[in-house]
Amino acid sequence: MRIIFLDIDGVMNSERYYRTVDRNIKGWSRFDPSAVILIKRLIEEFDAKIVISSTWRFGAVEMLKDELVKLGLIKYLHKDWKTPQIYSSNRGSEINMWLEKYKDIENYVIIDDDNNILKEQEQRMVKTELMNGMEEEHYNKVREIFLSK
Repeated sequence: MRIIFLDIDGVMNSERYYRTVDRNIKGWSRFDPSAVILIKRLIEEFDAKIVISSTWRFGAVEMLKDELVKLGLIKYLHKDWKTPQIYSSNRGSEINMWLEKYKDIENYVIIDDDNNILKEQEQRMVKTELMNGMEEEHYNKVREIFLSK
């Protein structure tokens, strides 16, 4: 099984996207549709599952759930869909703790706009930028990681 550890802010949304969307319209999507398309392509191509590593997993759970349902991403969540929350820790440690529970993971990638990961995870990290979020170049880097093993 392949896993995408997915951050939200700076990956699924961006400053660029928020400047273009009319947030006065009821039901506006907090996720950039172009980022959603790229993530869905990866999931379908590699039969991957999503695990949320974003702070949305404990700070904005209902909003996260609404977005995942609305955009058809909820069906791609792993059954254990979020990394554990460890206070005073980095995201890499939380990802590592999640991975320790699931020995059948053949490959994984971390998509995040922050470098808050462990040294041994650097080869599996695809770093986005808060300004633009997930783009085609990041999609291609994820593909490279998934194809490398």
